Amino acid sequence: MKLLRKIKGEKCGPKVAILGCVHGNEIYSLNVFRRLKNIKLLFGEIDFYLVNVKAYEMGERFVDMDLNRCFNLNENNYETLVVKLAIQSSGKVAYDFATLFPNNEFCKSIIKKGAKYESKKIANETIKKMNWIEIYNRVFEIINNQGDTSTYFSGPRFINTLKEFDTYHPDYMQYINLRNEQGKSTSRKIFYYDILMELSESLRIDFINRILQMVEPFDKARVQPIKALISGKTTGSTKITGKLEKKEALVDDVTTVFISYSWDDEIHKKWVLNLANKLVSEGVNVILDRYHLRPGKSLPHFVETSIKKADRIIIVFTPNYKLKAEKRTGGVGYEYSIMNANLYENQTESGKIIPILRNGDKTESIPEFMQQYIHIDMRKDENYNNSYTYLLREIYDEPAIIKPELGKKRKIASS
Repeated sequence: MKLLRKIKGEKCGPKVAILGCVHGNEIYSLNVFRRLKNIKLLFGEIDFYLVNVKAYEMGERFVDMDLNRCFNLNENNYETLVVKLAIQSSGKVAYDFATLFPNNEFCKSIIKKGAKYESKKIANETIKKMNWIEIYNRVFEIINNQGDTSTYFSGPRFINTLKEFDTYHPDYMQYINLRNEQGKSTSRKIFYYDILMELSESLRIDFINRILQMVEPFDKARVQPIKALISGKTTGSTKITGKLEKKEALVDDVTTVFISYSWDDEIHKKWVLNLANKLVSEGVNVILDRYHLRPGKSLPHFVETSIKKADRIIIVFTPNYKLKAEKRTGGVGYEYSIMNANLYENQTESGKIIPILRNGDKTESIPEFMQQYIHIDMRKDENYNNSYTYLLREIYDEPAIIKPELGKKRKIASS
């Protein structure tokens, strides 16, 4: 039996095998295979097999046995059939057939040649016992350093590396568009993990080992413990408890956001609190004064540590916020002083700060220095959902429009 073609869908799903040429001289099925070669699957996989390879090559109905006349199985013809299938097949398919009758002389030869499949099976059983969350988090820690081009894996690089093993996997743009259609996160930490866990155990190991091979020359110290985990050679430093696994999985990819706002009135305070609660429910670690400040706490210390700890800072602008900020009064004045100093140091980029306009127009609500930065307009409650989604994308760093990968320069024929 010979695999002729494999077609994979855009999503995971059932795997179907279509068998043709059970009789070597009945080749119409091969025409069907050819007609189906360009079909596009939404999900799943179709494998096309030529069954009776020897008979097909000879142009005969069958060689030793009519495969369409061997349904009355007994101990003798069952072994004969399995051995014939093992001989006619190749690779792991042949090996799997041969292991059913390991004492048969033909099967012994096939098993000996295919010993690597058994070692791989053992490796797979071992890796199932390993902590894939820890392995993945360790790998991602290495490939997530954007300042190191040797080890950094952008989305296209990650998927192109996978396509070395899975040729028909969607390319980067196809995959991102698909996740957007499904409403799934396009955060690299999340979708890399999803891709990895959708792979078979053996392919997952091969893929991870390939990444480690690429980054090891530049970061051997962190690669070696990962290899030890995959091989099953754990040390005290690589063992973690179930509780730590969950904590690591939950914390590693969480964005921390500090919300700066003024206590204009109860309606505004409630609006900000509802925004914070909604962000928390969607996986954002929000630092809000009403969550943390209690009698006896130091306001300046809270502001300084919160701004330093935060990955992003949301400023909710209103006329009252501008007034307090420019007069440097209250908590708002102190927060604005620290943030302003940071902006002056990095005037070309305000990536950490996300300005929101809640009430009033730009000139009456936003301090003059910050008016140069693009803000999110959340003044109209009827547009809240759209504005909130825009905000969430900004926090997650998942823009709605992604620049496609740079193509090759086109060669234009001279006239």
